[in-house]
Amino acid sequence: MSRPMFFQRDPSSPEQDRRAASVAVVPFSPLALEPETARTATGFLEDVIAELARSPDIEVLAARTSLSLSPDQLDPRSLMEAYGVTHVLDCAVRPGPTGVQVKVNLVEAAAGRVVWAERYEAPLRRAGEVLEDIAVQVANHLTARVRLTRLAQARLRPLTSLRAQDCWLRGLECLRRSTPESDEEARRLFERALSIDPTYARAYAGLSLSHFKRWNWRHATPREEEDDRACLHYAARAEGLDEMDPVVQVVCGRLHVYARDFPQGRRHLERALELSPNHADGLMQIAPLWAYLGEPDQALEMAAKAFRLNPLHEPWYYFISFIPHFVARDLATGLAIFERSPPDQIFEQSALMAASYAHLGRLDEARAQIPKFLEAFRRDITGGREPRPGEALQHIFDSNPFARGEDAMFLREGLGLAGLAHIAGGPLVVEAPAPADSGRFARQGGLWELEFAGRRALLPDMKGFSDLALLLASPRERIHCMELAGRLVEGDSGAAMDAKARAACQRRIQDLQADLAEAERDNDFARTERLSAELDGVIEQLSAAVGLGGRGRRLGDPAEKARTAVTWRIRSAIRKIGEAHPALGRHLEASIRTGAFCAYQPENAVRWAVG
Repeated sequence: MSRPMFFQRDPSSPEQDRRAASVAVVPFSPLALEPETARTATGFLEDVIAELARSPDIEVLAARTSLSLSPDQLDPRSLMEAYGVTHVLDCAVRPGPTGVQVKVNLVEAAAGRVVWAERYEAPLRRAGEVLEDIAVQVANHLTARVRLTRLAQARLRPLTSLRAQDCWLRGLECLRRSTPESDEEARRLFERALSIDPTYARAYAGLSLSHFKRWNWRHATPREEEDDRACLHYAARAEGLDEMDPVVQVVCGRLHVYARDFPQGRRHLERALELSPNHADGLMQIAPLWAYLGEPDQALEMAAKAFRLNPLHEPWYYFISFIPHFVARDLATGLAIFERSPPDQIFEQSALMAASYAHLGRLDEARAQIPKFLEAFRRDITGGREPRPGEALQHIFDSNPFARGEDAMFLREGLGLAGLAHIAGGPLVVEAPAPADSGRFARQGGLWELEFAGRRALLPDMKGFSDLALLLASPRERIHCMELAGRLVEGDSGAAMDAKARAACQRRIQDLQADLAEAERDNDFARTERLSAELDGVIEQLSAAVGLGGRGRRLGDPAEKARTAVTWRIRSAIRKIGEAHPALGRHLEASIRTGAFCAYQPENAVRWAVG
């Protein structure tokens, strides 16, 4: 079934609401506190509020408000009625025998019942430092507890009554089941979220992730190219709607790392860490990706911090934290963690265990894992058929995007010691970042497929792409601008644009700007692209016709008109390419020469497949 690329709000849907909860963090002070303890308690409360405020899921009452309310006003029901609060977090800080004691209670405001409580203790010598860490733990616990409560409630409600946040939570749960059926159910939930709130970036990120998973460890489908385009589109749409959401940045980072576009993947992951450095789930999702990038020590720190901040974590923490240990060659610890993971969470789980056992010299245990892996491969990847020679081994490396060749070779050697290479047979091609000595620049229907330096992009046709294709196909050959320009209006007299025409252009620009704003509000992707291209063209046309002080320029000879037109459309095309594929944009910017004669003159030769 064809999937829409943009969504409009369903008028019959529930009210838009992306919050998992609205929280008030309040002091619990039945007894008067010493001034020093009172300052410590206030600082702790402010730290918890600051951490909660980082989460797009949580709306938190400001510290100044919480601290200024009377005890009667801090009653959960009073806070609910006055501020719409759904949960109240009571924080008590007291002197203890050896330091500072902290007690927290999470209360559901409507029911007045405690849904979570915890105690902590900070040694006196390190009270400030430890209290900051406790504040982060409390924020993570609260967020996880609220999310689980909301998810449990959402499971019991029909799809038509769910809010956008509920659909996101249920969709994410479906993705973690890792079956084609649950992926399809997740898409329905994300699409429902977008019918409620068409600008909900996380729902687009979820759609991207559901298509992305098929590339690596699901049954092959006849729609892989369609999934490819949908994945890229939905991820770009999510980031365009909310680049400040760390969840969106993690999804984009994962996509680019698995596509072997490691610099772009790193950029997204670094942005996610800047936005949310203490979110346990985010840290755990980033950890294996950071290991694939070749930095296992930092990845291990992230995983350890995630375990510490969220000790009541879900089971997926175990299998996802294995990769940093494997890349760091800390195999014994990695296996100890992996052995606590539920079986078959990823299809290559037994293969990774086999490689680890083999490197540790535990060959019997290593070889015992190979039949388990092949069984999982037949079940999850080939749909029951026997794998072709080399297919199972190749799939492992396709699903583990190591940036460093030494890490891929370490896995290859371990699998060989375990006997998988002999059983699987066939040649193995370990995918590495494609060298920048080859590329592809070809039209596919209404799209252009661009490949360069290990990254692929699909872009809609625009003026200038055909010019670039011709130049790339004829490196270092000087091509006259008249040949590239094609048919042009002849003549060289008179003004380039009279006053009446300039006024018409200005009115058209205003109309296009209004139409573009409407298309963006409606999330009409195709119309937005079309209007943006027309607006750019009209603005460029007007700019070319108007000189200093708004005076009209005179037309030059046909060659000058051709030079101006070709230069504009080639440079516009390069700018557009640079937005989607920065490495190729930089290469073309440095290598394309425009003027009366145009040429592609790269510093180093590149073999282009042009079509």
